[in-house]
Amino acid sequence: MLVFSLGLLIVSNLVLQTRTVREWMESKLERRLGFEWTVGSLSWTPWTGVQMRDLAAEIRDLDFGGSAGVRPIYELDLDVQISWRALLSRRVEVRELRVRKGKVAIPLELLSLLPREREQAAKRDNQPPGGEKTPDKKTTGESEKPDTRTAPPGKQERPPARPAVILRIDRCDVGFYSIHGSGKRELVLHKLRGEFPLQGEDASGSLRHDGLTFGSSLLMSEMEMPVLWRRPFLRLPARTFKWEGVSLNVEGFIRLVGTPRFLVNLDAPAAPMRRVSLASWSGIEAEAASVQGQGSLQGTLTALDSWRGNFSGQISALGLVQRSGEIRKFEYGRVSSSMRGGVFRIVDARLHSEQLSFLGNGVLLPDGRMRGTLRLVADSGHAEAITRFAVGARLTGGWTRSWFKPLVTPDRQVRDLHVHGTVKRAVVDVGRHGEELEVGEVRDRVVAFVKRENEEKKQQDEAIRPMQPQPGHRAILPPTGK
Repeated sequence: MLVFSLGLLIVSNLVLQTRTVREWMESKLERRLGFEWTVGSLSWTPWTGVQMRDLAAEIRDLDFGGSAGVRPIYELDLDVQISWRALLSRRVEVRELRVRKGKVAIPLELLSLLPREREQAAKRDNQPPGGEKTPDKKTTGESEKPDTRTAPPGKQERPPARPAVILRIDRCDVGFYSIHGSGKRELVLHKLRGEFPLQGEDASGSLRHDGLTFGSSLLMSEMEMPVLWRRPFLRLPARTFKWEGVSLNVEGFIRLVGTPRFLVNLDAPAAPMRRVSLASWSGIEAEAASVQGQGSLQGTLTALDSWRGNFSGQISALGLVQRSGEIRKFEYGRVSSSMRGGVFRIVDARLHSEQLSFLGNGVLLPDGRMRGTLRLVADSGHAEAITRFAVGARLTGGWTRSWFKPLVTPDRQVRDLHVHGTVKRAVVDVGRHGEELEVGEVRDRVVAFVKRENEEKKQQDEAIRPMQPQPGHRAILPPTGK
């Protein structure tokens, strides 16, 4: 009997390794989860369940030139524990999902890459311009359906508990990237691991990671977070992150029974911001009397066009400081932005002072296209200084008396900068006659100019320092001629 069982196990695993069975599994995954799936190998044992190795999910029907930059959404080694007793009754009940190792890569242009979302985007592009609405076939009763947004946990009747399901993650890297980017500036959550329930009676779990990076910059060090299952919601309890005196409170939940709706809330109460370096090459530091912000993101997890988000922030008494002293103090600043159907908009952004102000807005589409405007308003002294800076950094394409234009107010001048293009290649009209430069080229020229100016100033300071009397020594005065 033992030999027969062992032989049956070997034969069944050989069958699972055949291309026919793997293609059948790939089609099942595609119908259930979407994407285009590839299963490297399949095997099973009565003790460890089903093992899927080299499991990869890619976006289907990519038929445009930029598809070469799209990576697999998931690359996983997965173990699935099932209930054998339920299987004898012709029911498949999962008891445990275990990610042995994995990599998740989410492109910022995901909305425009998914076939269903591309069809909806095409419909939006065909709508009449000027904000006019196309005729709607819905009846009056259909158009007056109540709002079906997710209510906060605790305000809905709780469904009965189902058999418990546990998700265990041994190691998984989660990254966000642009298909138009070079791959050097990605947002990556390293070595995500932990375990928590997805179903069953109320229970707790945890997640931990080794850090959050953007390119080569560390944004967040390693951390452990509790995860709560309070059916039908999986919750990330409120957690506070602190940065230079400012606190950010984050809380979220996702509904795992029925429609998988989610909600994330962000809140930064008003607090002073300690002095922080803006960029190492600039030598400029910033501090503020008060910084605050609020934001939220919600929608159906599996329908990206349903995602809706809002964010607003305010800052007061922002001071920009160099070692030589204060450069400029702004009375206040604010930003308001939104996300609808994958379209991210900066509705209003401004930084105000009596001598110099910045005002702007912009939009980023799901396919990576962008457009925005930045207006500089300055008094005559600051307009002259900024013009010298633009000429020195070779942004204007040659010498010009003024980079600004007179405003209606006689003591103010204005310059509008228009940005357009894609995430990979955006241009801005910084030339004296409106000539355009790539945004990356503008940044490189500004950085080079500032570094050159700082180096020259440092050399001047070193040349002056030996001429100054040292402490404890009397200065040698020239003869008076008497």
